[in-house]
Amino acid sequence: MELLRTLAGPIIGAVIGYLTNFIAVKMLFYPRKEIRLFGLRLPLTPGAIPRGRTRLAAAIGAVVENNLLTREDMETRLLSEETEQKIADTVMEKLSGVVRESICTAARLDGASYEEKKGSVCREAGRRIVDAIQASQATETVMNEISASLLEKAQGTAWKLLISPKTVAAVTTPAKERLDRFVAERGADLIAPFLERELTAADSGTGLELLGRFGVDEAKLRAAVVRTYRGFVTDYVGDLLTRLHVAKLVEDKINAMPLEELERLVQKVMHRELNAIVNLGALIGLVLGLVNVFLK
Repeated sequence: MELLRTLAGPIIGAVIGYLTNFIAVKMLFYPRKEIRLFGLRLPLTPGAIPRGRTRLAAAIGAVVENNLLTREDMETRLLSEETEQKIADTVMEKLSGVVRESICTAARLDGASYEEKKGSVCREAGRRIVDAIQASQATETVMNEISASLLEKAQGTAWKLLISPKTVAAVTTPAKERLDRFVAERGADLIAPFLERELTAADSGTGLELLGRFGVDEAKLRAAVVRTYRGFVTDYVGDLLTRLHVAKLVEDKINAMPLEELERLVQKVMHRELNAIVNLGALIGLVLGLVNVFLK
């Protein structure tokens, strides 16, 4: 009995310390709404987090924007050699694929639809080329050059008497009209298959092969990708962060979060720490009880 009386103090102290800290932790979240009695709000209602959620959200948003997600931090991370190489590798990998497959994937087309679209594009391009030829008076230029060549070669020969400007005009004028009709009626039909053959030759290869036709080798292209990426990050990251208004975004997100979800989030992140606080209360109560026993 004497032993039980001796141990009772430390045990009761531990229980009180445990319960006190357990209640304190719970009061961070409960009650979730204020409680009124005779029109007066009871102290400590609602709990600390529900009552101060607005200030907490604003403080977290400010910390994230001013300390955790600054322009300097973003640029350092995005402009690291590792990130730049990953971007370049991704672009080069995409360009290593067959052009036709990349287009089909990007446009969500199957093979038949792609071929149909390609034919339609080539026909439309053929019509536009014909329109450009007609607008530029190309046939007239051709006939003028032919006339000039004939007259030039006839100079100083016996043919000069037969090949006069009037004679040449009599031949080239109807020829020009016939050529104009031919271009208008058959031009697009002749140009479209040629364009389609060239496009097929281009899209059957890889993007790198296509760029190689323009004198762009892989090393130069990779360097250009990195330069473009660096320029984009330098020019737009600061503006992007300003437009995002990270502090306001975080604040609104926390304020819009249901209290139950906020509690689950805090419990998930700080489960061990909150349990440690509760257990620490029991330990302190036990120690104080033992001190009281030795002081008797």
